[in-house]
Amino acid sequence: MRLWPALAALLLIASCSAPAAQTQAPQALPAPDAPLPLGTNGTAVPKLDWTPCHGGFQCATAPVPLSYREPGGAKLNLSVIRMPATDPAHRAGSLVINFGGPGTDGVGELMRFGPRYPDELRAKFDLVSFDPRGIGGSAPVQCPGTPPAAGSPLRDSAAFWTASAAVGKACAAGTGAELSHLSTANVARDMDLLRQSLGEQQLNFYGYSYGTYLGGTYANLFPDKLRAMVLDGTLDLVANATGQPGQQHKPVDVRADVATAQQQELEAFFAACDAAGPGKCAFAGGDLKQKFAAVFARLTHGPVGGMTVSSLMETIDRALYQSSRWPRLAKTLAGLVPPSPVSPAPVLDPRVPTHSPGFLAVQCLDSELPQDTAGYAELAAAEAKRQPYFGVAPVFSMAQCVGWPARDEDRYLGPWNRPRQHPILILANRNDPVTPLANAQATARELGDGHVAVVDGAGHTTLDVPSTAASAAMARYFVDLTVPPDGTVYPPEVRPFP
Repeated sequence: MRLWPALAALLLIASCSAPAAQTQAPQALPAPDAPLPLGTNGTAVPKLDWTPCHGGFQCATAPVPLSYREPGGAKLNLSVIRMPATDPAHRAGSLVINFGGPGTDGVGELMRFGPRYPDELRAKFDLVSFDPRGIGGSAPVQCPGTPPAAGSPLRDSAAFWTASAAVGKACAAGTGAELSHLSTANVARDMDLLRQSLGEQQLNFYGYSYGTYLGGTYANLFPDKLRAMVLDGTLDLVANATGQPGQQHKPVDVRADVATAQQQELEAFFAACDAAGPGKCAFAGGDLKQKFAAVFARLTHGPVGGMTVSSLMETIDRALYQSSRWPRLAKTLAGLVPPSPVSPAPVLDPRVPTHSPGFLAVQCLDSELPQDTAGYAELAAAEAKRQPYFGVAPVFSMAQCVGWPARDEDRYLGPWNRPRQHPILILANRNDPVTPLANAQATARELGDGHVAVVDGAGHTTLDVPSTAASAAMARYFVDLTVPPDGTVYPPEVRPFP
């Protein structure tokens, strides 16, 4: 979910005993007329002393409260970076960007992506980013002694759940009190302090993937302080927080139905490969769905050339993030087609996503999750029947959050439709394996003022599916608040089998 593969450090762990099974009732959404939760609570606005850094950028440090309930208490120092507007005489303000995760450092990503933004946007706006609290250069979580992965949820569930709990124990021991103050709501409060430090009356914000949840949270904690917001590769806000009624007992990625999104993109790969033909796509020829089923069935009987069912699905997961990787995926699959058909065997060692401590330190606070480990196996069986290739992984993708040893009492779980001055622009790819188009459409409804525009490509966010037309529309929106008609479709710049 919403984490770039290169940033999702595979860190599963082991401990001495499995967490006790427990049942946690889902928390009800706040009533729409409930008072707004704690804002910045009178915290003094940090002064940013900008210094040149990294050739053409400027860097600063912003002290923020560890707890906004104690604005004069312990502080965390946020690492902040900006890329000054190229036309200062016509500068319109600052645009704050979050590049996703959770766990992604904004400083490094702005250095990487800043020069790629449209000229019109870079001329009129200072581009600003920061490492969120607990990440990168902003008091990063410390989780020493995290042991390696162990166990399979379907073969050895006791070892699996013991291992899953170990990262939380390591983070609690190494990070201490900070671990209970890393929710997205507190990052949103930090961002409002940063808005004030930048001298902006209202915030301009661009969020990718997880950054869309940060954006949605800010838009409802500080609705009157928002000017313009673009959400790119959008999470379903309710699914990420609590789940809709009747869905609360399911893990986040099952609520978001990423398995269906992955299956749909795999089928888009088949269609593109078939259209390209054997000259461009190594897997082309015959019925591609049947050929893939044969590959999968073959691997259920044991490794082939070092490839297992788990590693195959991990390879596919990486390829689905960016359609430019599809030709290589085609070659991999072509090399695994069995010489004769085989019947599939039960998969007892499925792919189970694991995450970096920085990801978990935020996600495990943000989301209501089922805590009774006994229910996961039954759900996994149902999801495997519904989506045979992709169904199991989302069931266990947040297993490391079960029994997480911290809770942020100042997190935000909704409502998501606070009245705002201007509409929010939502960009979504036609096929996105992490934040499906259906999630973007759900979030538009939840916000009440979201307008969805679609890039007709495959991959995760427009960072991986560039579109000149979509970028131009985004820039115009930030400059003059012009929102493209809902449902507008933009072409991508690159097709997978040119």
